[in-house]
Amino acid sequence: MRKLTVSLVSLAACIVLLYFNAVEYKNNIVQIILLSAGVISLLISAIFFMLFLYRNNKKKIKWLENRLEVWNGISYHVNQAGDEAFNQLPIGIIVYDEDFEIKWANRFAKSIFQSKLVDLSLNTIRDGIIDTIREKTPSFTVKAYDKFFAVTHNADNKLLYFFDDTQREELSKRYYEKITAIGIIMIDNLEESLKKFDVQEKSTIRGQILGEISDWVNSHNAYLQSYSEDRLVMVFDRSSLEKMISTKFDILNKIRDISLRNHLKTSVSIGIACYDVEYDELGTLAQSAMDLAEKRGGDQVVVNIQNEKIQYFGGKSNALEKNSLVQARVYTMALKEAVEKANNIYIMSHNVADCDAVGSMLGILKMIRSTTDNVRIIFDKTKADITVQRIFMLLCEETPELTKYFILPEEATDIRNNTLLIIVDTQSPKIVMFPEILAKVSDLIVIDHHRAGEIAFKEPIFSYIEPYASSTIELISEMFMFYNQNIELTQLEATFMLAGIVVDTNNFTFRTGSRTFEAASTLKSLGGNMTLVRTLLRDSIDIQQELAQALLNVEMVLGKFAIVKCPEDKRYFDRTMLARISERMLEIDGVEASFTVAKTQLDDNVSISARSLDKINVQLIMEIMGGGGHLNSAATQIKDKTINEVHDELIEIIKREYEDTGEENMKVILTSDVKGKGKKDQVIDVAAGYANYLFTNKLAVVASDENLKNLKDAEIKAKEEAENHRKLMEALKKEIESKSINVYIKIGANGKTFGQITSAQVAEDFEAQTGIHIDKRKIELPSDINSVGIYTATVVLHKDVSANIEIKVIEK
Repeated sequence: MRKLTVSLVSLAACIVLLYFNAVEYKNNIVQIILLSAGVISLLISAIFFMLFLYRNNKKKIKWLENRLEVWNGISYHVNQAGDEAFNQLPIGIIVYDEDFEIKWANRFAKSIFQSKLVDLSLNTIRDGIIDTIREKTPSFTVKAYDKFFAVTHNADNKLLYFFDDTQREELSKRYYEKITAIGIIMIDNLEESLKKFDVQEKSTIRGQILGEISDWVNSHNAYLQSYSEDRLVMVFDRSSLEKMISTKFDILNKIRDISLRNHLKTSVSIGIACYDVEYDELGTLAQSAMDLAEKRGGDQVVVNIQNEKIQYFGGKSNALEKNSLVQARVYTMALKEAVEKANNIYIMSHNVADCDAVGSMLGILKMIRSTTDNVRIIFDKTKADITVQRIFMLLCEETPELTKYFILPEEATDIRNNTLLIIVDTQSPKIVMFPEILAKVSDLIVIDHHRAGEIAFKEPIFSYIEPYASSTIELISEMFMFYNQNIELTQLEATFMLAGIVVDTNNFTFRTGSRTFEAASTLKSLGGNMTLVRTLLRDSIDIQQELAQALLNVEMVLGKFAIVKCPEDKRYFDRTMLARISERMLEIDGVEASFTVAKTQLDDNVSISARSLDKINVQLIMEIMGGGGHLNSAATQIKDKTINEVHDELIEIIKREYEDTGEENMKVILTSDVKGKGKKDQVIDVAAGYANYLFTNKLAVVASDENLKNLKDAEIKAKEEAENHRKLMEALKKEIESKSINVYIKIGANGKTFGQITSAQVAEDFEAQTGIHIDKRKIELPSDINSVGIYTATVVLHKDVSANIEIKVIEK
């Protein structure tokens, strides 16, 4: 265009020049002819140039027209693809508003939930889905009519997309159920127990035990193979493991019964690992679980499942006492060797040290000092209980030279690579008296009598753990005879250690075996005085009054559990007082386990001290609440909760976990369908063990009065909603039957039809002509419709409501 303008301007200029020249040179014909020829040449050039521009513009217009046609075609296909995505592809789409009501749903979404959906609450799809959406959860799963749908949530645009995920869910479930598990079975103390029997009796008893184990393993479709006289291995899958868990490994009770009938001291311990790993690693995990079961005293099962907390079953009896002192000798020699290699040695116990902890440290100190003086106890008397503080003061007054061996943590300045730390009376790094010392030392030895928990010290030189022992002092006093014959104790030192055994056994009442009395005899021979023990352990009148006041608030649960709940504003000096209250409650007739819930001046945590007789394992109850201990003696500390909250949680656990309440079965309300048991919201009777499995997996709740009332209210609401839905379908029936539709069919020249009318075509045409969506699966055609005419189809809207559709088939 610019070139054309320039040409025209030039042509105009030439014409002007021609005019003026003609005037000036009117008598000069030659010049006029020349000028005229120049102008004509320019005009011809301009004409050709304009033709050239016109041709180019025509090509460009044609190119643009072709591009526009292409884009129009693409736009059509894009629209078609969008229409297919919204209406044909198996993707449900729902749009909701600020009030969480459905404002639009595509055809597939309506077919998923078999409802028109529009103007209904989102909770119609699934109870609680509105809460999930409020949290702006980007994805979750919904179950509808035995199918699973993965839901993608677009919170900004208030959109929900539903993708059929049923096959993946089924494969995932199948994969989950078939994960391999390995179990190692150990028959505890079998050979030792069978020594008193003759060959035939030994064979018979061993056959009874192995036969019971074999029957139990076969009942769970597991493979069993023995690899020594008292060790077996079994291989099975996750689904079988779930069944074992649901029965709480009743094999433990069966073996215990055989043991009691034959007056044996034997039991079964099992370690199980279920992980999606290589088999050699799985075997190692199973062996670790087995080791943990033995460290906890045997007669129990330890189950380690991938991505789950370790579970414990059994442990209802005290650990079996070993008649042999072989282990004591082996560990003593290992201790002596480690001491000889170390440049310096430190001894430490748990925080809030009691008589067993300090007495054990004192015993280790005296052992090591018989060969070397390069040893110290890291101790702060303010971190010990009142009784220990009083006895420690007496010890310092009577033996002042001993005080140089007790140092504060800041005085331990020579910790280096070859430093040995000996920890007594605990296996948990969380409760050592000085964690900063533990962090600096690499060489570690642990000596303890508690049952092992999940959290343990990392890679100690060795751990001497004997849950059968009454106290750690019992183990250390046995080591005296193997370490050095020249170990000497003063009367007060021996009495201090003897006091540790007396306190931990509650005056030789709990967890006592023949070796307990042998250890006490050893300390007695070294100067221990029981009369002095009683004097040292006496309480002040204030403490006796505190005990009496606490017992006024005893609460009985299930007839055999005694609980004292202290006021929120009440603070005891330390946790020793809580233990004393629990021990006093055991003196009440009919009490088999006792719990004291209170706070101390040490911190703001809520503490529980638990004690029991032999029938109830309080350790298991405390482990559920994050603590641990022994079968008869356990405790826990809980952060960020009130005393009332902890008290209520404790009662709930007691009612849920304790099996021997005299009720073989208990009523539960299923919260999901359970194959072979019942449907959701059904009230059923199940064994207490299986009930616990249902509770743990959130498949059921206790059939309490409140839960039964809630269930009844839900049933009434469901009936009301069902009746409202029926009425809605009645109204829809009237609307459907008031309309008719035309369906077209192709007919050839010879009158032959092409294809036939289908329910999908009827549903599509009915929605297109009336605006009413009908699920094609609910349309029943009278017969094959393959000719023109008037037909009637039936639509099943509800189990009690059906509508008829008039279909006019017309030639296309």
